[in-house]
Amino acid sequence: MIFSFFKKLLKYYLDKLIHWLRMKKFNIQLDNDIKKYHKQLDKKVKKPQIKEVGKFGEEGWSISIGDVEDGNTKD
Repeated sequence: MIFSFFKKLLKYYLDKLIHWLRMKKFNIQLDNDIKKYHKQLDKKVKKPQIKEVGKFGEEGWSISIGDVEDGNTKD
């Protein structure tokens, strides 16, 4: 009788341990998938470019932010 109690108790805690390990594995896989998704998204999204013409305060000075296709761009 006592043996069966310990057997059930051991089985219960082993099941809990296995369930916990599966959840940890799932969380790690999910984190890795999220990191991969963010890396792919960062590659797709274009960062805005900044183009300055002239110096600040001079006549004709301007700044463009966005899709600038001129040669004078800063990253």
